[in-house]
This record gives sequence, C-alpha cells and structure tokens, in this order.
Amino acid sequence: MGKRGDKWAIVDRHSQKRPRGDMAGLNSGEYTVILDDKGRVNIPAKFREGIPENALVLTKGIERCVWAHTRSQWEKVSAKLRRSASMSIKKIDMVHHRFLFSTYEVEIDKAGRVALPQKLRDFAGLSRDLTVASDGNRIEIWDSGRYEAYESLIEDQLVDVLEEMGPTSLYEG
Repeated sequence: MGKRGDKWAIVDRHSQKRPRGDMAGLNSGEYTVILDDKGRVNIPAKFREGIPENALVLTKGIERCVWAHTRSQWEKVSAKLRRSASMSIKKIDMVHHRFLFSTYEVEIDKAGRVALPQKLRDFAGLSRDLTVASDGNRIEIWDSGRYEAYESLIEDQLVDVLEEMGPTSLYEG
C-alpha cells in the first residue's frame, strides 16, 4: 500500500492503480517491435512511463529472454538472489553466474530505445522481430518466434499449473 503523498497512476486497461517509483509503476502488456541494425530496441511508451530514471538494468532471463529492470527494482532482485543461503555453494554460484554476472546498465535514448549488448542478443537468440512484454514487475525481451513457442508451451500446461494453485478463485479478494 502506498503512503499518503505517493503519486498514483493507472497502469492497465483494467484500471488497476499502482504507486509510481520503481517498476511498481510499470504497465503490463506485450508489444511486437523491431531490433534495428545497431542492436537497439524500442521500449514501448506504456512501459517507459513506469521507469523513473530513464535507464534499465539488463540481464539474462529464464527461458532464453532478456530481463530488464529499473535500477531500484534490480537492487531488490539482486539482493534476493544474493540471500540464497539455503542452497549449496555450487547452486548459489550457478545463480550468481546466470543473473548477476551478466548485467548491463543501459540508458534509454530520446527515441525510447535501448542498445542490447551482443552477448545478451546471442544468449536470447534475438532476430529482427521481437516481442517486448511485461507483467508489471519486469520487462522481458524475446525473439518473437521463441515467444510464440513459449506461449504455446504455457497454454499446454496452464490447466495443470492452475490446479496446483488450489481451489482459490482468481477473482475473489
């Protein structure tokens, strides 16, 4: 919950409100964009509204996409990754190598684009056609073909996943 004096903004077509600041103000949705010849991708204006410092921290994501966080959100995420005390040293090292060693801070230019480092483009197999999606917590940058395949995989497994969540309704308070 926000404190008195917080700035509030409508974040999606369902008129949900979230406090502005870090990625808490990021809108959800998905967009098809083009990777230009210089390796830059346009961050949709709807997402840029929730990015206060005009910069993103990029890293390797799960399922071969690129994750993008604001600086403040990345500080929270990376702190959680560093507090993995219940895992073995080898597993902690694997997590750190995957997410913490491959971070890049990039500025959003005046045209709303960020330059994607070649290592991240190669990791995610990014071609010219990209999908930029967000759940309101982070932005994901996908090769559009890979994103469509992942969406199909989700669709095939979604009923089982929802059953694991138990008998709670998604629409009850």
